[in-house]
Amino acid sequence: MDKAAALGYLHGMITNARRLALALSAAMLACSCVGIEADIQFTAAGSVELAITYRVSLAVDQLGKLGANADYLPLPVGRDDLALAATRAGGRLDSWSRRDGEADFTVSATLTFPDGASLAAFLDPEGRLASFQASGTTRTFTLSLSDGMPPADPEFTEFIKSAFGDYVVTVSVELPRAPSAQSGYAVSGRTATFSMPAAVLYARTEPTVLSLTW
Repeated sequence: MDKAAALGYLHGMITNARRLALALSAAMLACSCVGIEADIQFTAAGSVELAITYRVSLAVDQLGKLGANADYLPLPVGRDDLALAATRAGGRLDSWSRRDGEADFTVSATLTFPDGASLAAFLDPEGRLASFQASGTTRTFTLSLSDGMPPADPEFTEFIKSAFGDYVVTVSVELPRAPSAQSGYAVSGRTATFSMPAAVLYARTEPTVLSLTW
């Protein structure tokens, strides 16, 4: 192999390594908690009950243990941390459990909040990804699941599909009455649902924002 060919080969190896590293980093940052199921019930009295289950890959958990949990996990995974987050938002943790698997672990919890604003503060204290608005008797709950990302090349798309396999993001919201307006949900009576494979959600180029008004 001559010098020019060797340099070309080395450049190709470096380029591929960089692309893989960028893909892995982007995927980890985008997916955070790679599988999540949230059941939200807004009661007629105004309080909110949340049952949430999320699957976390051991790779993401290890990143969190290096001191960057807030960057990789949208919600705490430990009982005490989750209880503290709920208390700070004005709610409470009612139950918590964890089940460990070979490649990931699953956390299940139920929480209660006095109103939608408290729930939104729990989901996102900064108020960017979750919001609750009340005007008279009208209520609006908005939840942003993804900001969208630049179009990815086929190799990156395949990497996403391979990395996140059967992880799914599901949100179900039960309201005290049928919604008057909605975006992103499938609605049946007083119940609105959203479900999408995590790989599809996190590879979307457009933002994914759910909204309900009732």
